Amino acid sequence: MSSNIEIQRICEHCGNEFTAKTTKTRYCSLKCNSAAYKQKRRHAKIELSHSETLQRKVKAVTNIKDKDVLNISETAIYLGVSRPTIYNWLINGVINGKRMSSRKVLILKSDLIGLFEQNQAYEKPSPTERKPITDFYTIKEVQDKFKIGESWVYNIINDNKIPKTRIGGKTHLSKKHIDNYFKKKRDDVSNITEWYTVKEIQEKYNLTRDQVYWRTHDNNIPKQRIGRNVKISKQHFDELFILRR
Repeated sequence: MSSNIEIQRICEHCGNEFTAKTTKTRYCSLKCNSAAYKQKRRHAKIELSHSETLQRKVKAVTNIKDKDVLNISETAIYLGVSRPTIYNWLINGVINGKRMSSRKVLILKSDLIGLFEQNQAYEKPSPTERKPITDFYTIKEVQDKFKIGESWVYNIINDNKIPKTRIGGKTHLSKKHIDNYFKKKRDDVSNITEWYTVKEIQEKYNLTRDQVYWRTHDNNIPKQRIGRNVKISKQHFDELFILRR
């Protein structure tokens, strides 16, 4: 006997509104019903897997309590770290272990307990020692290498906190920090909107193909490959010739 009622409901699987014939209808179609059933089965399997894993962990911890000698996995569970961490500690001499075969290492639980019974004061990690800066540019060298004006150099120093010092009465800048600044700036092409093709530069500046690539490379001019064509930043290449006039 068919029902004559019509009820607007929301499908519990796809979320679409549909017209149901009974007050207990949960899905808009057989397809959604089947998909929901499979999803429920998958979730049940996952939950079962999680439950079995938890049970294994509880069993492992219980077994460890009754053991005097532990393998790598048991030691990791006992100390609450990963297996690679245990291997690193063995290599670095933090803990001791006995290699029984190529794939089996055993560790005395008493040795692990002994690590914490030594009652040593906690040592704060020492800060990483910075290497002294030994390579520098003069202001003039930065201007000549990167083809920029003196005021631009000082703006870079102030905006990016470039380490500097005075040598022989002249300001010297950290070579590493300056090179990193320009490399990062040249590698960032997100704000570049106008590009030359190699042929366009050849025609505009009367250069050979090799001369275009040579100038682009030596002056760190941004470029990118689009398909089979190399595009070169219009602004940076034009600035190169303006500065040299």
